Amino acid sequence: MEEVHFWRGSVEQRAKRALSEKSGQFMYFDQQLDHPDWQEKLVLDFGGNTGNLLRDSNGAIRPENYYCLDVLRDAVAEGRQRFPQAHWFHYDRYNCSFNPEGIAGLPIPNMGVAFDAILAYSVFTHTAREEMRKLVHELLELLVPGGTLAFTFIDPHYRSWPRAYDGNNLQWRLERVQEMNPDVNVPEILEKARAALWGTLVDGSKFHVDSNGTWDHQAGACLTYNVFYTVNFLQREFPGATIRPPVNDEMQHCCIIQAPARD
Repeated sequence: MEEVHFWRGSVEQRAKRALSEKSGQFMYFDQQLDHPDWQEKLVLDFGGNTGNLLRDSNGAIRPENYYCLDVLRDAVAEGRQRFPQAHWFHYDRYNCSFNPEGIAGLPIPNMGVAFDAILAYSVFTHTAREEMRKLVHELLELLVPGGTLAFTFIDPHYRSWPRAYDGNNLQWRLERVQEMNPDVNVPEILEKARAALWGTLVDGSKFHVDSNGTWDHQAGACLTYNVFYTVNFLQREFPGATIRPPVNDEMQHCCIIQAPARD
């Protein structure tokens, strides 16, 4: 199952949420950013869910310096209960998968501070390409001079675990979908995506090459919406960025953009 199933899936799927919390985000970003001193950094966890990044930091990030912004109202509420000293904001922006009743194009709110680091784990893997570009621009405006934005993305053709798994990242995702939906034609989708620079997998069964994709739901929602970018494509989208390969046994690359330093 994917993260969205634990929040918008069946009763049985949502009941498994407490047993499926993702861990390792802090270790991932700590490695990608070369182990900075986190103690005095103001950190925005963009799409931070219930605050797993803060939990996993084991005190490296101080709760009073941690801000979380997420489109899932229930996740923000749970995080606030766990870490009342931290700062929690529900971002009621439309997302076709996680928040289909939200407000399309809602700007990122002003939280009253400038951040030293903004981290986004598995956020732009679920948003349209144009939305990613717009949100990255807005996030960079929230950084202190010289601050850092780091976000993850998944290259469909990259083989994340070559010693343990022979397929690429897209194949791995499709095979997980196939476990729930045996009708998914994995070889056909892989062939369609073979030369894609980027693409979108809608509801686990339709891959749209170099496109945001569409879905048939009148409510403007789809349960799963996964966007893939090749390293070369994303480097062209953000020419000044540093892109690093996956670490910590993850499948996600990291795109790192520095805000301009003050003269």
